[in-house]
Amino acid sequence: MTQELPGVVASADTTLTDAMVLFDWNGTVVLDADRARASLNRVLGTRRLGELAQAEFTERFRLPMAEMFGELGVAEAELSRAEEEWNTAMRQSTTSLRAGSEGCLAALSAGGAWLGVVSAAAAEAVRFDQHSLGVDHVWDSVEAPVADKLSVLQRHRGRRRRAFYVGDTPYDMRCARAAGFVAVGVTGGYAATSALADAGADHLIVSLEELLPIVAAS
Repeated sequence: MTQELPGVVASADTTLTDAMVLFDWNGTVVLDADRARASLNRVLGTRRLGELAQAEFTERFRLPMAEMFGELGVAEAELSRAEEEWNTAMRQSTTSLRAGSEGCLAALSAGGAWLGVVSAAAAEAVRFDQHSLGVDHVWDSVEAPVADKLSVLQRHRGRRRRAFYVGDTPYDMRCARAAGFVAVGVTGGYAATSALADAGADHLIVSLEELLPIVAAS
């Protein structure tokens, strides 16, 4: 597993027109695990289900969300409603960008890379974050909400010769690899670092600045 590619830097002069970089959103571009846990606990609380502490949230959060809600005790008939409630709660508070996000996205866009979001969150929630954080101008595509990321990534795969998917959950890593993408796991999101590695991440990064040399050198 390669985690460092020293001496390679992507800048506005780097040509990346053969590259496509798709991102998960929550926990990946934005660091919002606290917001996500509070939103999840609101959904569970209204159904008189036990709330999750931080450690349990990290352990039990998974995608697809319907699968996670079912495992947490939400009735099958309530799964779609629970997901809607989670997205509504997520839109009611702002969050912050992961370190290096603004510069990374600007450099990738300037280099001609196709940039997209493939997220389980509601499109309104993603657009709300993008606008409030000032990064709504760099995206070529936003697909949300996505229940089956593998099928979406497979559909995108032929868009550019080189393809990268950046995410923070084991599900993201498995879908990326199965679809023929380079799987880039970002730590400090919704899942433990070891879980990302076990799911087959090709690279592990902390700041999105570390993504630039990976895309430039691959």
